[in-house]
Formats: sequence, structure tokens, C-alpha cells
Amino acid sequence: MNLIVTGGAGFIGSHLTKYLIKKGHNVSVIDNLRRGSFDNLKDIKDKIDFQEIDILDYEKMRNIAKNADGIFHQAALGSIPQSFKEPEEYHRVNAIGTEN
Repeated sequence: MNLIVTGGAGFIGSHLTKYLIKKGHNVSVIDNLRRGSFDNLKDIKDKIDFQEIDILDYEKMRNIAKNADGIFHQAALGSIPQSFKEPEEYHRVNAIGTEN
């Protein structure tokens, strides 16, 4: 299957990506590297299609998703204290990014 993992360079996303690769899937990883790190994927970098894209970029997300059989959405901002300081940003990424 052709699968996408958003937030794939983060802790959970990178582990999910490694699991999916072991199961024989073709995996595209989408991450803007704002919080995640490509170092989390270095041992499988030749086995994935990595795209440094922000999930808020609707057109790019739409084009990538066209050929996907499934999407694992792991991209999000997760700090509760920080969400009180930046509520608009957290809403944009966590709500609008999910819609895209």
C-alpha cells in the first residue's frame, strides 16, 4: 500500500513509519521539521519518500494525497501550556491542518 505519515519525523510518527516499512508498505513522510527531526528517520532514509511540507499547505497536501491508499495523521502541536500562549497557532495547525 502507498501510505502517508504526517508528522513522520516526530517521535510517534517515526516509529509508526519504521513499522509500516517493516510491513512492506511504501511510505511518504510529511513533516515541516518544526518539532520533529530527520535524525529520527536516518536509518530508513533510503526506504521512504520524505517531503518537507507544512500540513497547512492545502495544494501540496492535496497533490500528495491523490495517490495514497491511507494517511496516518500524526502532525500536531501538543504542548498544553504553550497552546494557552498561542491558541490561534494551535488551532491553525491542529484543526485546519487536519482538514487539509
